[in-house]
Amino acid sequence: MTLSNAKAMLVIRSSFDQLQVAVEWTETMAREMGFAEDAVSDLAICVTEAINNAIVHAHRHDARKTIVIRFEQRGEALQVRVLDEGKGFNPGGLADPTLPENVLKESGRGIHIMRHLMDEVKVHAREKGTEIVMWKSKSKETS
Repeated sequence: MTLSNAKAMLVIRSSFDQLQVAVEWTETMAREMGFAEDAVSDLAICVTEAINNAIVHAHRHDARKTIVIRFEQRGEALQVRVLDEGKGFNPGGLADPTLPENVLKESGRGIHIMRHLMDEVKVHAREKGTEIVMWKSKSKETS
């Protein structure tokens, strides 16, 4: 697979069996841009988290729905957008997963992980769905 152009788009069914395809696209795009392997892993983890959130929370495991993943090279940065077909949500209403009462909960860490591993993360509630926009810059790598 070659993603040498500055933009790419992938549309997948809202199903965990599609997750590996999105991860492979993410890793390929990042490697073609020259990201270090730790940054490639960070990107793959964040795309995985965003897609998991879409499948579980937005689509409630409805494989008839789709998830759109857009990749765009912006200079030395890779922008990844993940758009679902759910109702949307307010990220300000998320509980802090680092608080003692939330540490042992099985969910609620996805956005926190994304914000920790990426340079910037924005969550946009749309009329139909939620869009997570993430940026990772090669100039900010710690490798």
